[in-house]
Amino acid sequence: MYIFKNKELKQKLNKLIQKKKNIKLIKKNITSINCVDGNILLKKKKLFYDLIILSTGIQSKLYNNISEGRTIEKNYKEIALTATVTHNTKINRVSQFFLKEGPLAILPFNKNTFSVVWSVSNIFFQNKIKFLEKTLREKIKILPTNLKIKKINNIESFPINLNLKIRYYKKNVLILGDGLHAVHPMAGQGFNLVLRDIKKLAELMRNILQLGLPLKNSFLLNDFYKARKPENNIMGLGIDLTNIFFKNHKYFSPIKRTILNKISKFTFIKKMSQVISDKGLIT
Repeated sequence: MYIFKNKELKQKLNKLIQKKKNIKLIKKNITSINCVDGNILLKKKKLFYDLIILSTGIQSKLYNNISEGRTIEKNYKEIALTATVTHNTKINRVSQFFLKEGPLAILPFNKNTFSVVWSVSNIFFQNKIKFLEKTLREKIKILPTNLKIKKINNIESFPINLNLKIRYYKKNVLILGDGLHAVHPMAGQGFNLVLRDIKKLAELMRNILQLGLPLKNSFLLNDFYKARKPENNIMGLGIDLTNIFFKNHKYFSPIKRTILNKISKFTFIKKMSQVISDKGLIT
């Protein structure tokens, strides 16, 4: 598993893009997109493209004309708390703890720094909003890691929702990234799904271009939709069921512990779950 800081990744990507002479960066707000003609409107100027890929986050209104129809949605009524923790304890592996308030993940950047992601209910968040650093510090200290915390930085929060688009594209305009599928962060699979989408899209584009065919009005986006929709939906709904399973429940929790103890003895199941997390359901 690889953990990286989003800010540093964006800086490196920008440097790589600036070195490419065949890439033009236009830093302006898009007014609208015309799916029929394949153009974007920047104020009063129209720019035409053979392929338009939208990756503008889950809340973007630019998707409205594309993703018409049913969407698989669920409001978890939860908040994801994230922060960067520096400490004096050597930690070199990812850990997930299922606490009564919600799942908490420790994701190391290096031996003395990790990112923490903690999913909690909206009510818990509102009750602790003035004491987030103190609450995080107290919760991390009781974990079985013997951590000696130095500092907690960059505490942020965002609402958690399940959102799986049924429609991926319209004409030559494609949705990509969080706008296509937003899943619960507990399994850490949201970004993995995006990477697999990008890999498949690049593969399909390369095949078309090698045949000397134009991208516009090709079967590219339909092939991408057929290739990626099954895994994206299965993984998204599977993560949702996993989240339900691990929620604290006074009647079901004892049975759940028994089930987990039984499953933990099967090495094959552990290996299979790791392979699915790393490589996905469809390779």
